Amino acid sequence: VFFHKEYHSKKNTNSHIIFICDHATNVIEKKYKNLGLKNKTIKTHIAWDIGAKKISLLLAKNLMQSCFFSNFSRLLIDPNRSKKSGDLIIKRSFEQLIPGNLKITKQDRLYRIKKYYDVYHDGLNKFIKKKSVIYKNIYLISIHSFTKTSNNFDRGVEIGLLWNKKIELFLKIKNSLLKKKIHIGNNYPYSGYLYNFTLDKHSKNGYLNNISIEIRNDLICNPKGIKRISMILNDVLIELLNG
Repeated sequence: VFFHKEYHSKKNTNSHIIFICDHATNVIEKKYKNLGLKNKTIKTHIAWDIGAKKISLLLAKNLMQSCFFSNFSRLLIDPNRSKKSGDLIIKRSFEQLIPGNLKITKQDRLYRIKKYYDVYHDGLNKFIKKKSVIYKNIYLISIHSFTKTSNNFDRGVEIGLLWNKKIELFLKIKNSLLKKKIHIGNNYPYSGYLYNFTLDKHSKNGYLNNISIEIRNDLICNPKGIKRISMILNDVLIELLNG
């Protein structure tokens, strides 16, 4: 349901970043038969955040920090949504119907919540507590990717920064990215007030510094792009750790 990587920097024993990737994979339990979707559809952005896992792994390794990932597709259940949200188990994504979610039973819904959602969030909670014992300052940085084009939009922004309670971390990262000539968006293309559930929950409603970094997925869909963006973010976050 989840997995993690841990690195420990000998240079900075005061602060630590946990990179969180809610939509790391497109894995769907075999019994669901791809929720009625074709394999090529499961490989698209509707099932996972393309490139986000690889970016998170590179950043954690290069910066000697930690990362925590989901190991199930958001089409089964979205860990970045409240249990009360209508988007917890979606029936349609980008005009694509999800047949296996159209007539979900109460029993199946509870199964997905118990097996995936609760285990993921319980694991993340324990992981953050473990790091909080070791480090004085914990930063939660959620890595996502978003789609450039669809029938209704064409997004030019390269990186979106989603924040809610605290603006300080957002401003530091924003200013560093602007110096590198990156086209960024404030709470774009989604709202940090609505779609930051995981961060709001595990930051204790903003007590721990947190931000979501949304990367346009056409920029990180191949090794060259992943390397470029990870190097940019690496430079930006080194400043954060050393500041």
